[in-house]
Order: sequence, then C-alpha cells, then structure tokens
Amino acid sequence: MSKYIGIFFLNLFIGIILYFVSASLLMTGDNAAEEAINTFGFIIIVFLSFLIAQMYYLIHLVKKK
Repeated sequence: MSKYIGIFFLNLFIGIILYFVSASLLMTGDNAAEEAINTFGFIIIVFLSFLIAQMYYLIHLVKKK
C-alpha cells in the first residue's frame, strides 16, 4: 500500500510544480478571480493525483488475478 501512497505524492508534487510554473507564466496581477482559479486548480490536481494512484492500484489488482 505504501507504493500507491508514494505514487500519489509523486503525482501531487509534479502536478503542483507544473501548475504553479505555468500559472506564473500565464497569470499576472492579484485579484479574486485569479485566486479562485488557483484554488480550484489545486483541488483538481489533488483529485487527479488520487485517481491516478487508484488506477495503478486497480491495474495491479487485476494483473494479480
């Protein structure tokens, strides 16, 4: 199970790095809409990282059978 937790955090770390690098290049200024976009983008990255880790788990579970 620790393997899938590691996959989750690896995907999360890479996703956050890429998101903030691209956000810093594309977005300028401090307004409420930009903060909302950053918040929702971060939430989407967390959910997608979780789904990727679950897909790895399901693939390995099916492979064992």
